[in-house]
Amino acid sequence: MMSKYMVSVIIPVYNRAQLVVRTLQSVLAQSLSPIEVILVDNNSSDDTIDVLQAFKRQHCSSTFNVTVAQEKRQGAARARNLGATMASGEWLLFFDSDDTMEPYMLEKYLDVAQRENADMVLGRADCLNLDGSKHEKPYYKTDLIANNIFHAAACPLQCCLMSRKLFEQAGRWNEDLPTWDDWDLSMRMLLCNPRVAFYDETIAVHIFLQQQSITGTDFSSKAGTWERAIDAVECALLNTQPLPDRERLLKYIDFRRVVLSGLYIGERRRDLAKPLFDQAYSRVRHDRVARWLYPLLRSYISAGGRGASHIVKWLVK
Repeated sequence: MMSKYMVSVIIPVYNRAQLVVRTLQSVLAQSLSPIEVILVDNNSSDDTIDVLQAFKRQHCSSTFNVTVAQEKRQGAARARNLGATMASGEWLLFFDSDDTMEPYMLEKYLDVAQRENADMVLGRADCLNLDGSKHEKPYYKTDLIANNIFHAAACPLQCCLMSRKLFEQAGRWNEDLPTWDDWDLSMRMLLCNPRVAFYDETIAVHIFLQQQSITGTDFSSKAGTWERAIDAVECALLNTQPLPDRERLLKYIDFRRVVLSGLYIGERRRDLAKPLFDQAYSRVRHDRVARWLYPLLRSYISAGGRGASHIVKWLVK
């Protein structure tokens, strides 16, 4: 029975010397401790590695192992995969180095996982914005694959406790994706048809948005990387057998392309928007609804509109 509680917390860290201590303190405060914390410094240029080594010296013990590793190649996915290869737990939690978890998180998640014989557990998170305001991340419990396409329902992955078996079955982190890699992995895990359980009594994770982040604050500066993630998820849908709802889900993937093209236009980059929109639009030549809906949605999104996914789910079948 003790193996049920073998959780490895894996935290990639890049230039977070001033922030990672807050995250680590929240791990230490868990009512049910993980068996280990694996800290992977991703070629930081500040004092991050010294902070991680100091944490290890202070807290590593026979019942709470702390491993510090270094990954020279830049990329959170690469660092997370390295951490996973070093992990001994049957359950994995990939956590970000600037966020915090409530003290009951692991205990509650594991209780749900054991009670429902789950492969993954999803929970709620709130987000502290740069201006000091706070909002709760969208949370869904039904039609998970579709809602993950639209709303990243299984993300952020620091809210997801996954079995090692499911992680391996899904194919690990895609190291070729510098952005939306968590969306890609969560899609591949859901396509494995796992047993999904939910802990939604309270918010368990607090996300702190940073000015300097992997995703950044705009889209056009990382043009091409978002498209690669969308293409990767589409490929996963095409290669999943069987998948009875495939056609509907592929239309939803094209909607993601329409959304991204609208965001590019909002940033005055029509040159980036056009090929992306043309790719999506060319596939709906026989769908009257989509042919008039897509241009309207692109205009709506470029003007700052939100909530378009609800219209798409209603009209695009």
